[in-house]
Amino acid sequence: MDIALTGVVIVLIATLGGSLIVRRNSSQQPIQVKAVLFGLYFWGLVFLQLVIAGLLLR
Repeated sequence: MDIALTGVVIVLIATLGGSLIVRRNSSQQPIQVKAVLFGLYFWGLVFLQLVIAGLLLR
């Protein structure tokens, strides 16, 4: 259960972080560019959090 809860928290933080970064940095971009940037930011945040969680939760 702890693994599932950790995964849900990581996904929520990555979703919020990705949407905040896209809103803040790309006000002049079309929707398609915003969608691609959100995907890049989302997966970047997910992988960063997985590395940190893996190091801390040994």
